[in-house]
Amino acid sequence: MIEALGSAAVTAGTLFGYNRKNYLYDRKMRQEQEFTTLEMRMKQAELWREDVRDITEMTGKKMDTYLVVNALQLGFCVTMYVEGKLEQGTPQWLLWLYMLSLSGAFMFLLLSVW
Repeated sequence: MIEALGSAAVTAGTLFGYNRKNYLYDRKMRQEQEFTTLEMRMKQAELWREDVRDITEMTGKKMDTYLVVNALQLGFCVTMYVEGKLEQGTPQWLLWLYMLSLSGAFMFLLLSVW
């Protein structure tokens, strides 16, 4: 009986040691997997931040391009005010519409450049 208990204790100890080694190996692998997952998520968030930075920089570059184009168009409006005379005999209502549309374009372009 004592031999059977001793044999059972040795067998249990061996099985416990075997399972413990497997458990520790499994825990180590799971921990490495979780760390890898966290690193990948951090890299993904970093890429998202970089995308947001690129989009905002692109918007600034577009606005610089629009500024140049709108400044040129504003110059054209001023030129039309100064040198864009309509022919003699143009109806008064057409002159008013011409000046109204030119004034609206001038104000819009002035606000976009400002």
